[in-house]
Amino acid sequence: MGTQRVRIDELMDDPGLDRASHVHALRALGRAAAVSRTAASVWPAIRAAARRQADRPLRVLDIACGGGDVAVEVARRLARAGIAGEVVGCDVSPVALEYATALAARRHVERVRFTRLDVLRDSWPTGFDVVMCSLFLHHLSDEEAVTVLRRMGEAAGQGVVVSDLRRTTLGSVFAWAGCHLLSRSRVFHVDGLRSVNAAFTTAEALTLAQAAGLVTATATHRWPQRFVLTWTRVAA
Repeated sequence: MGTQRVRIDELMDDPGLDRASHVHALRALGRAAAVSRTAASVWPAIRAAARRQADRPLRVLDIACGGGDVAVEVARRLARAGIAGEVVGCDVSPVALEYATALAARRHVERVRFTRLDVLRDSWPTGFDVVMCSLFLHHLSDEEAVTVLRRMGEAAGQGVVVSDLRRTTLGSVFAWAGCHLLSRSRVFHVDGLRSVNAAFTTAEALTLAQAAGLVTATATHRWPQRFVLTWTRVAA
């Protein structure tokens, strides 16, 4: 892996990908989310937002939610914590949305729903307190990432949470080993390494956040070779 970002279109981003291969890769991504404890890493920021507005339900928007594993788990955590609210996951892929809806039903999680949205082209829904995404930022160019982060900040009444890969040599090793251990999906294997090569470093992600106007954003490292970037709106 070189020091510069290398973006190559990922196989899962191809609208012509056959459904069986897509679903196989979504299952693998779900396993990766569980092993890396993605929902657990974003949960503290979401729980803190709920505590700041204990007088009304918390609304969370998960953009580019993919197979919905993180959105479903966050909704489950809200319910277990006795926090009123809902999670809305959005994605451009009908296959991913169908998979996510079935996942929520299979896990008996009720306060989550999924809807189609192309975050780069469509108007975003309003009325959300927290806007989050996981494993999405690295799909974008620098300019697109700034635009998406800015729109996340504009759409969030309280704050933004971003979880993504870090572009490191160790991250490449983890991606190769993890993808092969977790699944036989060729799509997952190929996209795993492409994702790390396209990922931002933590410093780069903070620079993008600054450019997007999220000037008080902070980032912390999470196992394995990931970061969580958070921004909280300061009350006027």
